[in-house]
Amino acid sequence: MRKGLVEQVVDTVIDRIVEGAYREGDALPGEVDLAKELDVSRLTVREAVKVLKDRGVLEVQQGRGTFLAPRTRWTDLSTVIALTMRESSPRDAGLRLVELRRMIEVGAAGLAARNRAEEDLEALESLLERIDEAAVAGDVEANVDADLDFHRRILLASANPFMPVVLAPLAQALHESRFVTASQPEVRRRAQAHHRAILDAIRSKDEEAAKDAMRSHMTQTRLDLLANTAE
Repeated sequence: MRKGLVEQVVDTVIDRIVEGAYREGDALPGEVDLAKELDVSRLTVREAVKVLKDRGVLEVQQGRGTFLAPRTRWTDLSTVIALTMRESSPRDAGLRLVELRRMIEVGAAGLAARNRAEEDLEALESLLERIDEAAVAGDVEANVDADLDFHRRILLASANPFMPVVLAPLAQALHESRFVTASQPEVRRRAQAHHRAILDAIRSKDEEAAKDAMRSHMTQTRLDLLANTAE
C-alpha cells in the first residue's frame, strides 16, 4: 500500500513541476508540511523525495531543504518530456521530437532490415493495412495509433532491446504531435507512401535503403509540421 502512496506523491510533485508551481532552484515545502498537505505520512514523503532525488529531479541540501534541480541533471525522461511539451508550442515540440526520432529511427530501420524475422514483416504489413483502413474510414485517431504502432514494430524488429525502451516514454507526446498533422489527408497519403518504402527495404534486407527511406520519412514529417502548425 505504501508503495502506491509513494508513487502518488511522486506523480503529484511532477505534476506541480510541469504546471510551473516549482521552478529550478525553488525549495519544496518541508517534509511535515508536504505530508500534511497530501494527507500521507512523513515516511511516504521521505521515500517519494528519495525517488525524485534518484531521478535527478530534486536535490537535498543538508540543513537547507529540498530543491528542484536544474533540468540538465534530470534522468527521468518522462518528466523532461512533459515539461518540454508544456513549455513549447506544438510546432517547436514536434520539431524536437522529429529530431530525436531521426537520430533513433534511422538506425533502427537499418537494424530492422538486417535482423527482421518473418513475423516482423507480417506484423508490419498488417499495420499498413490498418492505416489504409483508417484512411478509408476517415478515422484520424485510428490512423495515428496504427502509424505509431508501425514505427514501434520497426524498433522491435531491430532486435536491439534498448530501442523500444528509449522511445516508450515519448508515446503520448508522439501521439499529440502526430495528431496535429494527420488530420490532413495529403499528409496521411505521403506518410503511407514512406511507410511502404521503408517496409519494402526492410523486406529486402537492404540496410542502406531502409535508413534512406526512414530519413526521407522524417524529413517529410518535419516539413508537414512546418506547413501545418503556427510559429
